[in-house]
Amino acid sequence: MRASVTGRSLKRARRTARAPLLVRALLAALCVALSQPAAFALSASVTVDASKVENEISPLLYGQFMEFMFEGVKGGVHAELLRDRSFEGQPNVVGLPRGWERYPDDRGDDYGLAFAWDERVSYPPARTLKVETGEKAAAEHSLRVESSDGVVERHGVYQPRVPVVGGAEYRARVWLRGEAYAGVVALALESDVNVGEVYASADVSNVSGEWRAYEVTLKPSKSDPLARFCVLFRGRGRAWVDKASLMPSDAAPGGVRRDVFERVKLLRPAFIRWPGGNVAQDYRWMWAVGPRDERFTWVNLSWKNEPEPGDFGTDEFVAFARAVRAEPSITVNVEGRGATAEEAAAWVEYCNGAATTKYGAMRAANGHPEPYGVRLWEVGNEIWGDWVRGHSDAGTYARNFNAYARAMRAADPSIKLIAVGDNDMRWNRAVLRESGAGIDYLAVHHYYGRNEAAGDAGNILARPLFYEKFYGELAGAIRELAPGRDIRLAINEWGLDLPAARQYSMESALYGARLMNVFERAGSVVAMSAVSDLVNGWPGGIIQAGRHGTFVSPVYLVNQIYAETRGVERLAATVRSPTFDTTKEGRGVPSLDAVATRAPAAGQIFVRLVNTAAEPLDVNIKILNAPQIFIDSDNLSVYESMPPGSNSFVNPDAVVMSRGQMRAGGDNSTVTVPKRSVSVVVFRYRIPSDSLGEGRPSD
Repeated sequence: MRASVTGRSLKRARRTARAPLLVRALLAALCVALSQPAAFALSASVTVDASKVENEISPLLYGQFMEFMFEGVKGGVHAELLRDRSFEGQPNVVGLPRGWERYPDDRGDDYGLAFAWDERVSYPPARTLKVETGEKAAAEHSLRVESSDGVVERHGVYQPRVPVVGGAEYRARVWLRGEAYAGVVALALESDVNVGEVYASADVSNVSGEWRAYEVTLKPSKSDPLARFCVLFRGRGRAWVDKASLMPSDAAPGGVRRDVFERVKLLRPAFIRWPGGNVAQDYRWMWAVGPRDERFTWVNLSWKNEPEPGDFGTDEFVAFARAVRAEPSITVNVEGRGATAEEAAAWVEYCNGAATTKYGAMRAANGHPEPYGVRLWEVGNEIWGDWVRGHSDAGTYARNFNAYARAMRAADPSIKLIAVGDNDMRWNRAVLRESGAGIDYLAVHHYYGRNEAAGDAGNILARPLFYEKFYGELAGAIRELAPGRDIRLAINEWGLDLPAARQYSMESALYGARLMNVFERAGSVVAMSAVSDLVNGWPGGIIQAGRHGTFVSPVYLVNQIYAETRGVERLAATVRSPTFDTTKEGRGVPSLDAVATRAPAAGQIFVRLVNTAAEPLDVNIKILNAPQIFIDSDNLSVYESMPPGSNSFVNPDAVVMSRGQMRAGGDNSTVTVPKRSVSVVVFRYRIPSDSLGEGRPSD
């Protein structure tokens, strides 16, 4: 990939009367590129006035959003390696729930082993906590095993496709109950291809009487991406098994997969939003607190009635968010599935109340005596949509918001509340009129895709500019209907509805980067944003986490770039650029989208360049009225290898990031940005200590 920069020499900079303090500059360009630039380039320019600050950039601007959506949490974020560990999935004809199989296999009859999906016996044996949903109570189950002598001596149940690493440690646990059972139960990791090849095994004994947890450490002798986890019965009698678990010992805080955790850390999220999304209107927080094996498995009504284990609840979410230095943002259920304002207030108290309060004491009993101090709380999700539980009109929602706000702030007056907004201004005006006095942020979600683009990809590349105008309209409505209130916007879901190959290509990255530039230009009103989703869920998930590894989308790389180059104030900038026309989003759309921001404490100016053109651009960057000495910096580039393609598990590095250096001349530089690319040019500077331009470099 070629990137060229030209500029004035150090000698000329010293002689120049207009900017005598400018010495040399080294540009750091971060570039997400569709392909390598051609030998020719169009021209464009960006003129930055460093003496004029247009708006501040919110420290919360770039966050992330995660949701219980298929394997968005289970299997994706959470490190648990077993599916349906509580045996709640519908059984097959031999009595085994989804995900579990008969050991060693189904080739022949094993008259010494029989299974039953038992709703009369399960762990925990009795529930002290009841969560009323208005739905018929679902029975809980365990797996009953009848074991006796037969021709198959080594038998039981197993889960296939469990990835293990040789030499790593795994914590295996099952709850067992016995009735006249004599013998041992073995927990093992084995080969699924070479049946009977054992990587690690441990026996547990005294399986009799009431429920008891048995935990062992398994250290496989070799790596296998498709291993088996086995529960084997070498004895006679009846036993029940429930709440099986296999956790890698390197799990990150919150029980999060280590590989996913490291990917999220690189994004430096200002906040993480959870548990949804649509599912927030299904979720009841008490399902997932307390001892892990005593939590509920609940049905996800939003996403195909998927069973969701209670493994990743409030305590795990807060631990995860804080470990990646993100502020937790919790979405409470408003009137969905039996939810109430009192329950939302109890959730606030659980997170923020002293250990002497009712729900603060519950948190302390669960091992967390100090309050979490969660300050961001969203009151419902997309209540205007008839696909969510608790759906209502704007007036009803506004009254509900007021009731929830009173109850939640009674538990903690310091919290900040995010209200449900919409792309429909009639909804927004009604909510602002009725509830503006209690709103801190208004959430608006943007999705755009194949149907809206109507076959013209240019519409996708231009669409973010429509939102820029929309934010101005919303800002006016806030001033009119909530005078004196500094209500900011939270664009905490945005994404594209495109086929997977396009989601993981530069097309999505260009849309995302232009939209993120709009967020910065609208920084006086837009304070929070998050792409949909963080992990899995749908093709929009920017981290795709399978059982055996991960890959990231180009939108992830744009998020990483922008997080690494986060300014605190936007500088005035004038952009000259080629243009293109669209069928729905207007004519004369600039091919180059540019924003300039500054981080004074770090001594950096960032110039973001989104080149939507099919040709490279020679971009002249002038920085006016800058009383600084420019010094060296690094260059980071993200580009697509040739031939062009999209990221996938097969080809996870179709778009990659590299780091290097480019030299440029201070306040007047030209950089060639590749066609269809996202770049950030980073100028590092120091403030001179005297008129000779001698100063201490910024850290």
